[in-house]
Amino acid sequence: MSPPAAARLPWNAVGALSVTQIVAWGSQYYAIAVLAPAIAAAEGWSREAIFGAYSLGLLAQGFAAFPAGTLIDRFGGRVVMSAGSLLSALALAGVALAPNPWWFGLAWIITGIAMAATQYEPAFATITASFGADARRAITYVTFAGGLASTVAWPVTAALLPSLGWRGAYAFWAVVTLVACLPLHLLLLPRARGGATRPKPRAMGPVLRSPAFWMVALALTAGALLFSVVGVHAIPMLQDAGLSATEAVTIASFTGVFQVAGRVLELAGLSRLRPTRVAILSALFQPLAIAALMAVGAVPGAAWAYVALYGLSAGILTIVRGTVPAELFGREGYGAVAGAMVAPGIMARAAGPYAAAWMWQNLGGYGPVQWSIMVAGIIACIAFIAAAALAPKPGAAAEGGT
Repeated sequence: MSPPAAARLPWNAVGALSVTQIVAWGSQYYAIAVLAPAIAAAEGWSREAIFGAYSLGLLAQGFAAFPAGTLIDRFGGRVVMSAGSLLSALALAGVALAPNPWWFGLAWIITGIAMAATQYEPAFATITASFGADARRAITYVTFAGGLASTVAWPVTAALLPSLGWRGAYAFWAVVTLVACLPLHLLLLPRARGGATRPKPRAMGPVLRSPAFWMVALALTAGALLFSVVGVHAIPMLQDAGLSATEAVTIASFTGVFQVAGRVLELAGLSRLRPTRVAILSALFQPLAIAALMAVGAVPGAAWAYVALYGLSAGILTIVRGTVPAELFGREGYGAVAGAMVAPGIMARAAGPYAAAWMWQNLGGYGPVQWSIMVAGIIACIAFIAAAALAPKPGAAAEGGT
């Protein structure tokens, strides 16, 4: 891409999305790990009820992912992500005001719909529509910031909890979403292409008949299950292994640092490889990370090995999630293709936290949970290997091709 063309790209949108991804993931995804014990203690609600409500939200996100991607293809990220920010602020306020588990669950369902319009998938679709062949670099920059969401959200939420309580903490995130994310999305994201240049809806039949599509969907689903369980239960699992609450929060907060390190590796060298090849490498770290987690309390340094391996894998795979759809199927209708590809994974992410809470409650702690996510990590790696073997040769997925 020539320098003048590169200069015309909306890099201010990348800056805006970098900020809003930290807030979106921090408020909608990571805060619950810190606040769930406080909710249970203050309200007397069971852990299953709390994580069940949260899982309903993730399930709603899964159902909304494809429609949200289609709307972005049609109307652009500015409209969809701005609406998502407003909805997220209202939904998080609803979470903060919930008087009972039923209200709490309904508020999380609305939050889940907002997730589909504010997290990585809509951000990646917005970037891909505007940056074309340079999208991979722009996506990497956004994920640099997004990788710090847990590093920011966990300590900030923990600091707010003693003075504001769990309700005040969620109200804080609602206000931040309203006063920061909504203006950034509304003012800095590019407008949709209009008139004759507006892309036609993508025909999804050829995509859904592709074996490579389903292998990537399986890999992302297994990986999402693993990441959802660890993302929500990491701190309790580290405490279960003998770490203090402060030690567990401190170590878990370094997840974001290692996610950013993984993205530096992508920018520095892995970007020369096809995304499907990078996916295999990063997926190998998943079962190794869980093995290290299972050794915490018995092997010195295992907690740090876990957070390093997990963070590197999560950091690189986030970029893979944004770049593989374009590698396999071109950039035409990216939002719809990516939404369909990640929808099963989002639903698995919905089931993960609740299933882990149920297993913890009924099967004797976190041991069975950790073995289950170990298997999920192995499945993800095998599925990515199959997807790489089935992927079209470079150039076969031409712009808009199938």
